[in-house]
Amino acid sequence: MGVLGGLLVAMLLFGVLLGAVLGWVSALRLRDVAARLARLEAELGRLQAPNGGDAATSRSRARPAEAAPNAPGREAPRKSGTGTAPEDAAVASPAAPARERPASTTATWGVGRSGRARQAGGEILAGIRDHWMVWLGGLSIGLAGIFLVRHSIEQGWLGPTARVLLGITTGLVLHGLAEWLRRRMGRHYDALAALAGGASLTLYAAALAALHLYQLWAPAVIFVLLALISLGTMLLALRHGPVLAILGILGAYAVPVLLGGEADQLVTVLAYSLTVALAGLLLMRFVYRPWLWWGTVAGALLWWWIALHAGAQTEPWLGLYLAILAWGMVALRSGNYRLTHPSVEDRAPVDWRGWARLSGPKTGHLGSALLILILAQAYAIALDPLWSLGPLVWLPLPALILVASRYNEALRALPWIALAALAAGFATSAVTWQPFDPWMWSLQPVQTDDLRVALVSLGLLGLLFSVGGAWHLHARRDSALAASLAFMAPPAVLALAYLLAPDALQDWMLSATSLAVGLALGGLAGRRLRSGQTDAIAFWQIASAHLAYSLAVVIGLEQATLTLALAVQVLSLTWLVQRFDVPRLDWLVKLVLMVVLVRLTLNPWLLEYGAATSWTLATYGGSLLVVWVASRLVPVEAGLRSWLQVGAVHLLLLLLHVLIRFHLYDGNVFAQVYGFTEAALNTPLWTAFALLYFWRSRFGSELRDLHRVLAQILMLLAVGNYLMLATVMNPLWDASSSAMIAQTPILNLLLLAYGLPVLLWALAGRSYEPDLRPFFAVMAGVGLWLFVSLEIRHLWHGHLDLADPVRDGELYSYSVVWLLMAVATMVFGILRSRSNLYRGGLALLLLVILKIFFIDMAGLTGLLRAVSFMGLGLSLLGLAFLHQYLGRSGGTAGRVPRVTRP
Repeated sequence: MGVLGGLLVAMLLFGVLLGAVLGWVSALRLRDVAARLARLEAELGRLQAPNGGDAATSRSRARPAEAAPNAPGREAPRKSGTGTAPEDAAVASPAAPARERPASTTATWGVGRSGRARQAGGEILAGIRDHWMVWLGGLSIGLAGIFLVRHSIEQGWLGPTARVLLGITTGLVLHGLAEWLRRRMGRHYDALAALAGGASLTLYAAALAALHLYQLWAPAVIFVLLALISLGTMLLALRHGPVLAILGILGAYAVPVLLGGEADQLVTVLAYSLTVALAGLLLMRFVYRPWLWWGTVAGALLWWWIALHAGAQTEPWLGLYLAILAWGMVALRSGNYRLTHPSVEDRAPVDWRGWARLSGPKTGHLGSALLILILAQAYAIALDPLWSLGPLVWLPLPALILVASRYNEALRALPWIALAALAAGFATSAVTWQPFDPWMWSLQPVQTDDLRVALVSLGLLGLLFSVGGAWHLHARRDSALAASLAFMAPPAVLALAYLLAPDALQDWMLSATSLAVGLALGGLAGRRLRSGQTDAIAFWQIASAHLAYSLAVVIGLEQATLTLALAVQVLSLTWLVQRFDVPRLDWLVKLVLMVVLVRLTLNPWLLEYGAATSWTLATYGGSLLVVWVASRLVPVEAGLRSWLQVGAVHLLLLLLHVLIRFHLYDGNVFAQVYGFTEAALNTPLWTAFALLYFWRSRFGSELRDLHRVLAQILMLLAVGNYLMLATVMNPLWDASSSAMIAQTPILNLLLLAYGLPVLLWALAGRSYEPDLRPFFAVMAGVGLWLFVSLEIRHLWHGHLDLADPVRDGELYSYSVVWLLMAVATMVFGILRSRSNLYRGGLALLLLVILKIFFIDMAGLTGLLRAVSFMGLGLSLLGLAFLHQYLGRSGGTAGRVPRVTRP
């Protein structure tokens, strides 16, 4: 009875499935009949109309719905034929002719970026709206198979073997039914693809039940069975489209997870994952979708990432895994198995946007996917370079990139990206995080046991990229990318070796090696220049030779003479620019000049030097001399001359600053002291150079913005320094500042600290930025008042100390001098018609009056008080008379002068 009941249930479920399938068949046939009827009506209307073509056109426009019924999953009709791939599956390769592309694709080429984004979102929503019934039906089929197995388990009607075989049979029958219906219909339907997907889900469920529930077969047998199901599903995707393809690929990647296993089996899992990825990439030669491509890449990288963090048994295979995966990306989809097929583009792009377009959808995102593999390789190196395995781990992928990019324009930039990414990975591997260190991190060299292996491995890396660049250059004589890779790779790898393995060789040996490389490259450049060739190859030979020389002096020389040795290159490069006129070589001069300037400007604040710093005079002075001589080699009208002149002026400023500190601190230029005398010297120095830079920005066409920025920086420093002198370092209350001022009247440090800046502020008020001129006019007035007041205090006491009592004569001296300053300012403002100047004098006058009333005359009595008030009154009346007299002379009697300038 139990067996009979099981058979009845199975027959019932089979009848339900058969009824659903027959319903689908009827619906599909009905849609086919409706489409044919619509075409016949359109043809009949065209024949009956007077103008057949126009009438048919207008009728087709008026009745668009008749040509495409609104049933779910309906697509435009196409010619039937056996063995052809579905239209929705994009059977044609990416380079297929435009006439074979769907009309919906060609109709959206002119849409902008935002339009394409909105259209993509609309297509997704439309796909969900139009195909929800298809997806739900396919899912229902798969669930039906799973529920069939589950129900048989719960009821105990069938044995374990029978249950599994029933599930497998159901899946195979559904696959056969989907294929029969596809051939019967003669065209592609999403419903049939969903039916095949449900069949594959049923097969997956049956195989996993055989392993996890009943242990009927060994895991190896189940592994092979699941792999065959996945590969078979991907093969059927050639007929049913990308829906089935992604199901097969994701199912194949999930097989190791579903089966379970130990970490020591990951090598086998890597091989299996790579097989699935290659099969998926080969499948995408016929059935391509971007999401299918990225799903395949993501699954392959997921298993690589798991193996990377799993243990040492997978380490030797990680680099080869990425290399084979990269080969599959380049070769399988396009049939380019030897990687020698040229790119679809005839000309190389001229900028980075062109490279991005070549790496976009037009080439199937190949460049972007390879870039992700390169970054994955760099990430693995940053975690552990694996020096013991060395080239076996991280050379296969760069080698394949070099081969593939030689023939493919879309990949031309990847070798340089690979070299930079690998170098960054190696450098990161040596970084040690130290949270309690001021720099927060430090570099740890390679361990002693790995020094020689690391040196050999880095040498092979440099040789690979250099030979690869030369190989590229042989095919493209005018390629700047190939030339730069061929000639810059050796010094770059030498720098990496010095950073990672400084103890592998003595400094003089590594410096001599770098110098020899530079001389060899310089010899090649000289021979090419003498033959009259001033192309990109010559440029990169010169650049790499100077880079190797720079590396040699960095390794061999101390910090004291390093900058001067680098500055010599400014002279040599400038001579080459004038002698051979190599294009873009002047930018190399500017780069070296900026390195020298930044180093001499910031190094005293970033590095620590000993007390014996007499070498700084030679370094700063020698660099100034070299840059000045280089500027004399360049014609006046050349733009490079402006750069060199700016550099010379900046070096002159730095040299003066060094001379000041050398004199003040007994030769210790980098002493961590900032005293009153140095601050007093810096204010006029920085202000003068700021005005000089601003003057050059007004009369020079080259580097106008740079001159103005430098002027603003120096002026900001000067104003800040002066405000510090007037407040924090004011000798009235700062004892260290007061001790620096001699007792000599007038001619003392006050004249430099507070008197000279007044003249410079006044000059800035007339010739600096127009918007800032009123500010500097106020600075000049306030500075003059401060300077005069400090000098009066110094004259009466011989020193400056706010604690000393104010004498009567000193008190009256302030009033007299301030009154004279106020009168002079007001008169000058009237004569020059400057209202702001007049108001400033008036404010000072009010201050003097208040001081006289409340301070000066507070202790006076009798005749002395009367005489004082008489003098103040006569002074004010005289000032009022002078005001009115000058006002009448200008036609403005009795009122504040009418001014035309502020």
